[in-house]
Amino acid sequence: MGLRQVWAEVNLQTLRENFFKLQAYTRSEMMPIVKADAYGHGVIPVVKTLQACGVKRFGVALLQEALEIKAVYPELTVMVIGATELEQMDDLVKEEIIPTIFHLSQAQALSEAAVKQNKTVRLHIKLDTGMNRIGFHEEDFAEIMKISALPKLFVEGIFTHFATSDIRDLSFARDQLKRFQAVYDNLKAAGLTIPIRHAANSAAIIQFPESHFELVRPGISLYGLTPSAQIGGNVGLEPVMSWKAKVSQVKSIKTGETVSYGRTFQAAYPTRIATIPVGYADGLRRALSNQGEMLVQGARSTMIGRVCMDQTLLEVTKIPGVQVGDVVTILGKDGYDQITATEMAEWIGTISYEVVCGISRRVPRVYLDDAE
Repeated sequence: MGLRQVWAEVNLQTLRENFFKLQAYTRSEMMPIVKADAYGHGVIPVVKTLQACGVKRFGVALLQEALEIKAVYPELTVMVIGATELEQMDDLVKEEIIPTIFHLSQAQALSEAAVKQNKTVRLHIKLDTGMNRIGFHEEDFAEIMKISALPKLFVEGIFTHFATSDIRDLSFARDQLKRFQAVYDNLKAAGLTIPIRHAANSAAIIQFPESHFELVRPGISLYGLTPSAQIGGNVGLEPVMSWKAKVSQVKSIKTGETVSYGRTFQAAYPTRIATIPVGYADGLRRALSNQGEMLVQGARSTMIGRVCMDQTLLEVTKIPGVQVGDVVTILGKDGYDQITATEMAEWIGTISYEVVCGISRRVPRVYLDDAE
């Protein structure tokens, strides 16, 4: 491998299997969320794989991400589920990308761009039902009706996002769903029928079937990570990405010697250390210093001393025969053991999403596909 001695393996066959496992939970059309470079997995290979599974529509957070997909797959429907700026409307219309609209001025700018290019544009209305991020509130009913009257616009969809669908107690999610449904019904009564409703994220696909509607939005679960500790454990999802590195040096230090910056680790006994060429610039969080673990020859080894920008040290005293070039598993399976992004997240008090999205671009992605 002419690559760096650090790499991430993305298993596209596992991605396919996760997709079909999730599809078994719903009759709705699936719109995979592939924002943030498909949660760090690489957007184009992920889109290619899911398109072959029958997916026709994808969701991203930014116009830039949508343009990246459209450049390779112009025939796909791509929706921006986050905010778009008024000056981006010309590009949205030209590339037929679906924007999320949550105030009137956006719709007016979109309509102007559509009239200018003589094209009818699809848009989705975002309702804020309790997340309090972006979206119209129930009382903005008149504004939504105004949008539907603007020239060259087609209100194809209306959607909301759950704040708590990843916990067992769905009472707040049910309140959100009621609010959403009430606005939809009022719009319908006023003469605006919107063909596509969507609300369900990964967790809601798994445990909240009454929220499925015409479209659902699987995200983290496609990549084989459960939405939370409470939800998704029995779906049989497998992590799509593993993260590996090769040992660059092995050395012994004496009792009392210290390692890395700030000398935060001191050897209590003669200690064998393996140096791994991966650090926080690669997305291995510095908060893992002196507490994170990696797998070496199927056994767990602790990260000792501070994680550096490009290197990390492992305690390998009790793992015999570790040598330069040995493959170390940062995330993934080795022998009978496995370290998941969920476990790594627990060590540092965050969530698996942040772990996989944080694996930096300088870690090359290697794609594996059993189907080929």
